Amino acid sequence: MSKRLLCILCFLCVLICLVSVAEISAKDIPTDRPGDKDKPMEVNFFVFVLDVDDISGANQNFSINVFMRMTWKDERLADKDIPVRSLPLSKVWHPHVVIANKQFFVRKSLPDVVRVESDGTITYSQRYLGPLSQRLNLSRFPFDKHTFGINFISTRYTPDQVKFVPIPSRHNPKIIGGGISEELSLADWEITDHLIETRPYNPMEDVLTAGFVFEFTADRYELYYIWQVIIPLFLIVLMSWGALWIDPTNSGTQIGLATSSILTLIAYRFMLGNLIPRLPYMTRMDYFTLGSTVLVFFMLIEVVTTSFLARHGLEKTARRIDRIGRVTFPVVFAAWSAWSFLE
Repeated sequence: MSKRLLCILCFLCVLICLVSVAEISAKDIPTDRPGDKDKPMEVNFFVFVLDVDDISGANQNFSINVFMRMTWKDERLADKDIPVRSLPLSKVWHPHVVIANKQFFVRKSLPDVVRVESDGTITYSQRYLGPLSQRLNLSRFPFDKHTFGINFISTRYTPDQVKFVPIPSRHNPKIIGGGISEELSLADWEITDHLIETRPYNPMEDVLTAGFVFEFTADRYELYYIWQVIIPLFLIVLMSWGALWIDPTNSGTQIGLATSSILTLIAYRFMLGNLIPRLPYMTRMDYFTLGSTVLVFFMLIEVVTTSFLARHGLEKTARRIDRIGRVTFPVVFAAWSAWSFLE
């Protein structure tokens, strides 16, 4: 009985110690904002995009590798006897910054630890990797360009409580607020410009939080699509016109050539469907491929018509229709292509 009682007493002592430690830890966590409560707390930030791994029109997202650093001052943590110390992020006041437009899982590669200097200056650095959502207007695909944003927001504070201020780079004072690497993993996009600024996050009327944003503008490399998609489509349409130079009495060759052309175009349509999402509107490429398909379909109707006429003894009329088609089809195709891509 005495051993059992001793065990119970020991268990109670351990429980009391754990509760005491938890209470002490809870008291050590500053829950209120430092500084003047009548003024917004100033938090400096610097953002550098190390890489943009991918931009996906089909998934409406882009994958980033970005470094972010914030500094602020909390005089309650000043200690002249300790030059520099490291503390868990949860043990100090911080603005609770997250990326608002993250998609799926965005990974942190650095520990949630802050550096506290003797005067109370706190530095928090983090690196984020993962996909971010971005709605893209693809109506001018593949001759389109877009602005992509990395939206950092405070989940607990409004612009009246926290003010984010961009600061210069430690290595290059001319770079204010952040920058982007000159060498990126993107194969079919070119980064043309970027912007870093303080911008409150206001997704709906009743929600307004403090935040800042890193935006960059990217132009799609259209030469890839010109060589890999547009020119092959042009050659397929051109191939279908070959039926106009075949004698209408040879109907099997004419119809076979027109039929194979339209089937090839349909296969291209399926291939293009994997490049962009299902949209409620037509893109420039959609107009071009649709016009090409319709034109080749009319080419099929034309050769069926001339073949029918030739079989019924109207070879001259059939050949006259072919001669007209040799001019009409290229002119219509050129006009449609110009309208599709130059509008």
